[in-house]
Amino acid sequence: MSVVLPGVFDELVQRLAIGLEPRDAVSQTRIARPLDVAVDGAPDFDIDAPPWPEPSAVAGLSRLTRHGSGRFVLLYGPTVRTPVTLRLVPRDRRYVPRRLEVDIVSEGQVLAAEALDNDIPTTSRTWRPLLFPGAGYDLAETATGVRGTVTDAGKPVRWVRIEGSVNGRVIGRAHGDDRGEFLLVLGQNTGAVGDLVSPLAVTITVLARNPALPEKKNDALADLQVETVAAPGVSPDDVSNGITPPDHYVQVAQVPDHPLTLGRLSSVPIAV
Repeated sequence: MSVVLPGVFDELVQRLAIGLEPRDAVSQTRIARPLDVAVDGAPDFDIDAPPWPEPSAVAGLSRLTRHGSGRFVLLYGPTVRTPVTLRLVPRDRRYVPRRLEVDIVSEGQVLAAEALDNDIPTTSRTWRPLLFPGAGYDLAETATGVRGTVTDAGKPVRWVRIEGSVNGRVIGRAHGDDRGEFLLVLGQNTGAVGDLVSPLAVTITVLARNPALPEKKNDALADLQVETVAAPGVSPDDVSNGITPPDHYVQVAQVPDHPLTLGRLSSVPIAV
């Protein structure tokens, strides 16, 4: 039955369930690099395929449509239920993947609001999660930061979270990947620590999930914890912004007062 036009007309009405605008955690701008966003599930991996190129973590999954603006869209449909879990998978390791659970407004609520001429604005159905630099991130030569690896008995610690702080104030965050690699770019909240001097003594804190989730051969992201973002319309959202660590994450290592030269990248291997 028609909900907008008289019954003699045919119509197609599409309503927004999720608008997703992934942003760069360093520049705070929309991500222009290739990025796949899909409804979470077990990807269609060929376990006998060669190790390179890496198999897609969204193969065979229902992907969100990307508009020319860089926004991704999920429309209401028969298979869309709340909450929706999404996986954000950058290509070429320029960013670290994330898995996010989104509690959306149901289509029934949207229709009921429309019937009362009280539309639910699309802004309350939009999220802007940050993606953090990966090993292949394009970084300015004058940036101050740390490329590092986190290992435990020689094995990479997967999906770590990193905080760089000065005098107890966080001035940079990073997400680690499945290889234990991270790229920490300093610059967030640097005004809170006063005049910067080189070298700058930065404390690097490492958090990891305890216990780690089990890995699966047919899904590279199976052990990447799902994070539940804030409810529709809530801002700021510290989960989307990568500030609040996932549940069960604990501190596993810390490098106190590590000297970093301003305007340069340094390398810091960290053993748990």
